[in-house]
This record gives sequence, structure tokens and C-alpha cells, in this order.
Amino acid sequence: MEIIDRLDPFTADLPIEEAELVAAASALVPILSANAGVADRTETLPAEDLTAMHKAGLLRLATPRIYGGAQAGAAAVTAIAAELARGCSSAGWVLTVFYSGGLAVWMFPDEVRRRVWANDPDATVCGASGGAVPARPADGGYVLKGRWGWASGAHHATWAILDVTAGDDRGFALVPVGELSIEETWHMAGMRGTGSDTLVAADVFVPQDQVLLMSQHAGFATDLPRPQGLMGTLSAPVLGMGMALYDHIVATLTAGRPLKSGPYARAIDAPGVRSNVADAAMLIDSAILQAARSARLVDRAARAGERLTPLADARIRMDNGFAARQIRRAADKLLDVGGASRFAESDPAQRIWRDLGTAMRHPAYITEIDREKYADLLLAVS
Repeated sequence: MEIIDRLDPFTADLPIEEAELVAAASALVPILSANAGVADRTETLPAEDLTAMHKAGLLRLATPRIYGGAQAGAAAVTAIAAELARGCSSAGWVLTVFYSGGLAVWMFPDEVRRRVWANDPDATVCGASGGAVPARPADGGYVLKGRWGWASGAHHATWAILDVTAGDDRGFALVPVGELSIEETWHMAGMRGTGSDTLVAADVFVPQDQVLLMSQHAGFATDLPRPQGLMGTLSAPVLGMGMALYDHIVATLTAGRPLKSGPYARAIDAPGVRSNVADAAMLIDSAILQAARSARLVDRAARAGERLTPLADARIRMDNGFAARQIRRAADKLLDVGGASRFAESDPAQRIWRDLGTAMRHPAYITEIDREKYADLLLAVS
């Protein structure tokens, strides 16, 4: 119950269906944890992970209810993805990407949504934004030829949303992954299991209604958060990494890790060690509280059918970035008392440390630019 209690800011008052999905995600932690090393070595999620998520109904979080989906909100999905990341950082990250990609599909016309989900409620959608590629006009649509990097979850996705340009306009193309090739370019220090490789299109035709240009954006209505609200879930993997590292270090300490110097035989008896653990716990809890504020704001806007204001959007971005940095501070305090053995290749702490260090460099967690915009809005600077 400790982990569920820790996530109570997300899970309190959830509808029963969403609460059951959070519980299902928690039940998958042992499987994902056992496979996390394999994901790290093979640079993609093991099939067993995807099968487990599929059976638990976690691949249809963004799928509309009319197609058999959960149509889950940001608070529930953040808790679900954080729980998955507690077992495997990459699994939590990929699920977050699939949810975000699925919500983006809601902006497309009804017929496109039917095309994606009517026959497959578990259809997953990844995204790649490694530079917009020109879309060449063709009869009835566009032709794509180009490359898109950093496509997390591409190896397990059904569809991909790709950045494109059409003249002076910019937008997105929705393409079946089966019509693309995947170039293995994701060779990183951390987050290896996300398989964030490069998608390649070689003269792929995309129907007109599967290309959404920004000039057309206002014409599409949805009762789920628009892309500006997707930031509400992006803290989830980092929160899960923080909880996983905390659990591991505390288990090591309570098992009696010895101290090699000083008056204390066991690290757990040293006041400095105990203070670091307390500080780390508070940093993790404060990060959860801050992220939950944003997720619940997104959910309220979705239920009311309202767009988030620029100020709310900016605060969500700041919340996510700041929460992630709280987790990084907590990780440093935990590793300081965990001992150098935590960096042995056989110890999961070093993998989480690499994952966290890599994930933290994602633009979603870099607050320097967002801080300036947030300050301007707070001060009403034009």
C-alpha cells in the first residue's frame, strides 16, 4: 500500500475504472523490473512487457470509449505510467508517449479516428519530432520522403505522428508504422529500452485527412486535452524512477549495508544517512504533489471542454520541469548514502541513474526557457 499511498494525490477520487487500471499497472512492476535489464541491453522493450501491458488494458488509455477504450484522464495516466516506470523506466516512458500520441489523434477528423481504432482499440501511436519534413502535395493527399529521429516506442507502435511542413504551414502527418522503415540510431547511455530510433519514409503517400496543418487546428473539437495539455503526464516516468531508486536504496540500507569508516557499523544508524533518506522522501513527495496539481488541472479543463489558458499551460510546463528536478535532487541524496556498490553493473541503481540522467535532458524538463515565458505571463509583460 505504500506506493499507492504515495501516489494518492493522483489516485484519490478516481473513477473505479481508472483506479483499477492503476492497480493493474502496480501489479506489473515485478515483471517489468525483471525485464528491465533486458530492455537496457537490447535497446527495446521485451515482448513480454508489451503483452503484459496489453492484457492489463494499458495500451488503450487514450482510445475513445466508443471504440472500447479507457479514455483515461491525465491524473490516472500519470499514476499508471509512474508505476510502470517504477519497474522499468523505459516502459513508463513508452506508455506516456503512446498516451500522448493517442490524444493527438483526437484532433483528427472522425473518420481518421475510426480508421485508427475501430478494428483495433489497442492501436498505439508514437511520435517523432526530430525536424519537420516537407510534405509534397499529391492527388488526394501528400507524399512524404524523409527521416524523423527520437521516435520512442517506434518498434511497438501501430501508427506514427510525424512533423511535416506544407509550404509555409506546419503540422502533423499520421502514418501507419508498417509503411515506414526503422533505422537503429538509438545508442544512448540511458533510456535504452525506449528504442527511440529513427523513422524513415521513402515516398509514402498520406491521405489528405491524415495530415493536420496548424492553420486547420481550430476546426477540430475534442473533449480530451489538446496537445498543450499533454504536458500534464510527462512527469510520470521521472516520478517512477525516483520511487524505484528510493525503494532500492532504502531496502539496501535496511538490509544492513555496513559503513567502512566512522563510529557506526551500519549505514542506517548514521544520522547523516537517515537525514538524506528523509530529505529524499520529501523531495519525491513534493514532486508528486506538484505534478498532480498539473494533471488534475488538465482533467478539469477536459471535463469542462475548455482550453487551458496560456498561463495555465506555462505553469504546467514549469510544474513538470521543477518536479523532475526535485527527483534528480532526491536521487543524488539517495546515491550519496547508497554506497559506491550501487554503481556496479549488476546493481539496478546504476541503470536508473543512467535513465534519469538521460531523461532529464528531454526538453520537457528544461525549465530555463519555460521560466522566462512563465514570468512574462505572471507579470503580464507584453
